[in-house]
Amino acid sequence: MDRSCAQCGARIPPQQGSARPRKFCVTCRPSRNRGNPRVIPMSESSEKPKSTGSGVADSYRRRLDSAGVLDTPEGSHVMLLASLLEDGMGSHTAAGAASLSRELRAAMESALRDVPGEPDVVDELEERRRQKAAGA
Repeated sequence: MDRSCAQCGARIPPQQGSARPRKFCVTCRPSRNRGNPRVIPMSESSEKPKSTGSGVADSYRRRLDSAGVLDTPEGSHVMLLASLLEDGMGSHTAAGAASLSRELRAAMESALRDVPGEPDVVDELEERRRQKAAGA
């Protein structure tokens, strides 16, 4: 049985599948092609922004380089995660970006675990005690 559009009277082709039958033709009521509502677009431009040296990956690279662990496996892992976070800024869901950010922070802590920090007052006192004990 042929059906006709309730708005313009055009012929509606036979139904494919088990969905509810159409009342309107495709011209009068086009199908709803909706995007994923969980993906938040970050920018309207489809061009990748040029690196200005102030991106996430660049800041992690500088920090790892100053600590001397950029060429280690842990440093490479941090750079991979930083580039994934930076390159996918427009396509991550909020939960995906948060998860990647947590992993990046944990990888950075792992990479900097064996790097000595800046000496503080307690370290200076311990050094003086060691020198005094060695000299006495």
